[in-house]
Amino acid sequence: MQRYTDKKGLQELSRDAGIHTIIPRLAILAETESDVAQAMEDSAAEGLPVTARGGGTSIPSQSVGGGAILLQRRNAIRVSRDAVVCQPGVVKAELNRALSREGRWMPVDPSSYASCMIGGMVANNSSGARTMKYGSTVDYVEALRAVFPGGKALHVAPVSIEEALSADVRTRSLVSLLLENQKTIAQERPRVSKNSSGYRLERAVHDGVFDLPRLLVGSEGTLCVFTEATLATRVVPKWRLLLIVESPFEELDRIVSVFGEHSPSAIELVDKSVFRLMGRWERVSKYSRTGAPYLLFIEFDGESGDASSKMEELAGSKVGSFDPLVLQSQAEISDAWEVRSETLTIAQDVKRGTKTLVPGVEDLVVPRERLGDLVKLLADQFESRGLEYISYGHAGDANLHARPLLDITDSRGGSTLDSLMEECFEAVWKMGGSMTGEHGDGMLRAKFVERQYPKTYWIMREIKSLFDPKGVLNPGVKIIG
Repeated sequence: MQRYTDKKGLQELSRDAGIHTIIPRLAILAETESDVAQAMEDSAAEGLPVTARGGGTSIPSQSVGGGAILLQRRNAIRVSRDAVVCQPGVVKAELNRALSREGRWMPVDPSSYASCMIGGMVANNSSGARTMKYGSTVDYVEALRAVFPGGKALHVAPVSIEEALSADVRTRSLVSLLLENQKTIAQERPRVSKNSSGYRLERAVHDGVFDLPRLLVGSEGTLCVFTEATLATRVVPKWRLLLIVESPFEELDRIVSVFGEHSPSAIELVDKSVFRLMGRWERVSKYSRTGAPYLLFIEFDGESGDASSKMEELAGSKVGSFDPLVLQSQAEISDAWEVRSETLTIAQDVKRGTKTLVPGVEDLVVPRERLGDLVKLLADQFESRGLEYISYGHAGDANLHARPLLDITDSRGGSTLDSLMEECFEAVWKMGGSMTGEHGDGMLRAKFVERQYPKTYWIMREIKSLFDPKGVLNPGVKIIG
């Protein structure tokens, strides 16, 4: 275990991909699970809160803090027949390479897959383009190892309700709390296909099982520090097919609905104006045949059969009326997906003097049939304030990433961002949605979690207290008070 207090190193850890800057007191590099436990014990003795940090790709500021920043660069991978055991420092791109050699994959690929780490993906319940078919990280976590406040390392796996109710005091209290409030929890969960806000209470009890791993996934370092994750894997698809459709705003819902009937793996939304704004029009021009503002990337895949069978199915349906551009070669498909992924890079490059594209309402998600309403909501909110903005995202999940161009170091810019968050969140909640589909609450949205979950937030606070009674893990993130 190594401890760092040099000014330059701490300065580098004061920022992630979010808008908060917090210089930590020290950084700790843990090389073993015992180091993680010791680091948490030492930090508690020194009165320092602990923030676990992975690749630093957090957008709502989950990986910055004023106490001890805990780093794990442990990156061992053990691949078995249908699962993989990963240490938290494994970069997702490296996991992809390791699994591909075995003809397997774990389908969750965030846009930051080239640099994000498995520990962070589990802590955040990360998603990606193919969630509508394959789900989020929470759907792949089979077991965990984690260190809890006090320095105790535990193996965490699903157990029967009966076994959980005869376990230790904390487990019994937690299971009873969830069972007694199961109806309210089910009623209050957002009606969306992906969600990273609050604790996933509805995933913890199912089919006669107490599934603690699925409660810990998405807890954003506020309940424990992960030291290992066992993830389910799947066979790599035998074939892929990508269709690209241009669309005006008014047609988005209908196109997503029509294509959605044919079980796509992804439906992604690209705003062509983003590329024009940054002088990169040549990247999308090959896919653009009309003046419509949006491109929809619609992917199909399969572990059996072939692409021609899917093409026959689509040709005999309403899909043909949209005259899609069809890509079948792997090279063409990969190039198109790179264009889609470039949107995030462009967002980080856009500047107008002191103005940058800022997060806040960048991860709204609503029920799939409300996609058009969400696009309109964002356009109205930005345009009524005279703001330039970009918008893209996961149309198949009605999960959009939109960022306005603002100077939030100025009080007026900060006030504008606050009002945008207030009004957009309220509108999304009324639609049955969530303020964050995949990026998490962090510090940025923590103050709004209680408003998204007015009937169950108290349960989340109880859970925080059960696991972290002294509030030493990631204070100010996700749960306040």
